[in-house]
Amino acid sequence: TLGQPVHKILGTYTNRIPAYAMVGWLNYGRDELKRICTEAMEQGFRAVKIKVGCPTLEEDVQRIEAVWDAIGKNAVLMVDANQVFSTVEALIRGRVYQELGCYWFEEPFPTTNKEGLAELARNLEMRVASGENEYGKWAFRELLEMRAVDVVQGDLRRAGGVTEIMEIAAMADAFNIPYASHGGGVVNLNLLAAMPNACYLETGLVSPDSPLRIENGYALV
Repeated sequence: TLGQPVHKILGTYTNRIPAYAMVGWLNYGRDELKRICTEAMEQGFRAVKIKVGCPTLEEDVQRIEAVWDAIGKNAVLMVDANQVFSTVEALIRGRVYQELGCYWFEEPFPTTNKEGLAELARNLEMRVASGENEYGKWAFRELLEMRAVDVVQGDLRRAGGVTEIMEIAAMADAFNIPYASHGGGVVNLNLLAAMPNACYLETGLVSPDSPLRIENGYALV
């Protein structure tokens, strides 16, 4: 209606946001994983995320090492468990992911295990990220008050839409916690551009018809 991009209506803070490519699904073999991560680097990304939670820790380690071979040590690698671990297993594996240089350990537990998430955050030096399956700002307030996350990840639909997301990001900022999107696209990019504590836009490989422009690790707003 106003003929303006949403980030200007919300109040633009920055014109570029760091972006990572979620490219490492568990069904990919190591060779395919390396190929796709290499393609992400060629597209301009400087960060990628892969899934962890293989039947053995050794398999996770092999996948992480394969990705480092593809992207180089100057890039950033996140790992995402999609709620599969027990508290003890997450701590065991998290210490190894930390030693391997991973940037954050995402969603190790079901959302019901906030106590486990807080324990993990206390005992790991690497960042613990979560929030994509939380509904509304009150759930995020609980995470923040428990010091259970080092990175907040709201999902635009589940968390409650544009207004609620902006309130969640502002609340996280009051706790000195950065905000990363769950999911990509231009809507999330507009919101992140209006957040002083935005740290990453999540997206996949960029298709030729995508409106997203990735340059030197950043999505251009």
